[in-house]
Amino acid sequence: MKHVLLFGFVLAFTAANFGAQPPAPSASQVFAFFCNQDFTSCPVGFPPMLSPIQLADGQLYVPTFYGGQGSPDFGGTVTRSSTAGQSLVIHTFASVQGQYLAGNHPAVGFAQGTDGALYGVTLNGGTHNFGVFYKLQRSGRFQVLYNFCSLPGCADGPGPITLAPDGNFYGVSGTTFFRLTPQGAWRRLGILPQNTGQSTTLALATDGDFYGAGPAQTFAFRETPSGQFTLLHTFSYPLFPSANLMAANDGNLYGATNGSGDGTGIFRLTPAGDFTFIHAMTENEGFSPVFLLQASDGNIWGVSGFGDGFFFSITLDGQSLQSGALSCPITGCHPRGLMEGRDGNLYGVAQDGGHAGGLNPEGTIFKIAAGLPH
Repeated sequence: MKHVLLFGFVLAFTAANFGAQPPAPSASQVFAFFCNQDFTSCPVGFPPMLSPIQLADGQLYVPTFYGGQGSPDFGGTVTRSSTAGQSLVIHTFASVQGQYLAGNHPAVGFAQGTDGALYGVTLNGGTHNFGVFYKLQRSGRFQVLYNFCSLPGCADGPGPITLAPDGNFYGVSGTTFFRLTPQGAWRRLGILPQNTGQSTTLALATDGDFYGAGPAQTFAFRETPSGQFTLLHTFSYPLFPSANLMAANDGNLYGATNGSGDGTGIFRLTPAGDFTFIHAMTENEGFSPVFLLQASDGNIWGVSGFGDGFFFSITLDGQSLQSGALSCPITGCHPRGLMEGRDGNLYGVAQDGGHAGGLNPEGTIFKIAAGLPH
């Protein structure tokens, strides 16, 4: 009888301690973007729009949509912050006599080049007011490399950029698959059969090809570096991708859809086009994830804008691991992006909220103490 009781205790202990999720890591504000009380000054810009980039100096670099040093009506900034929250604006997209010839609203693309500099794409401004491709050094030295819509019919519109091993940047805009060199030479590599808009960030997979399925887009596709297009999957209304497509180290692609319940959530897409839902999001993880990444622990980490916002992690097989909530007044809310820092923490941007010591908070850089291998 004692052996039976002991065996039952072991089973109960195992179920209680090995079947439950570990406690969620803590989330905290690193830095709050802000305006003064009457919104006549927003010197660091607001709101943050794209995932932070951590350069070799350990600092986090973030573009904002509006404001900057000199006027709250300026076209945004690139702001640098330490992981402890000390910040400095290194560039303001300011107007000269009402014109933004150097670009404004840097909300389309942001990437680090092989030379350690920052490269980005603005939504507006430039010679034709359809955005620019720019280079920004850590010192603040700024250079416009290309003015979009320089070709007839705006065949060369702006789009998010992805760095490839050859040192060039690749992207899609509308129906065009393009390449940009770090010197600013633009070239069309291929034509897509459907419009991808200006928000599809390409994922570079282990096979060397690019994959895309952007927010609110109806299809997933592959582009080879030479411009060969392959349709991989078509989404059925009312489902559509809600986040970026993420390339994992198992050779597959992972993404997310809007909605809740079976037949929604996180999906796996093979390079051959096999499509499988692996995880239905729960209310405690947040529906309709907006950003995914594979962290150094091999798992998928992501954020959702549901409610104030959530963060979560799952395995590549779809097993739920951890999740936690963001809070408008504490961490900032409505997250937009995420990256893994060299200290094993995750850093993201929230479009709204935060706390700014009596000023008006207008979004944050936040930290998730994920304890990742580093």
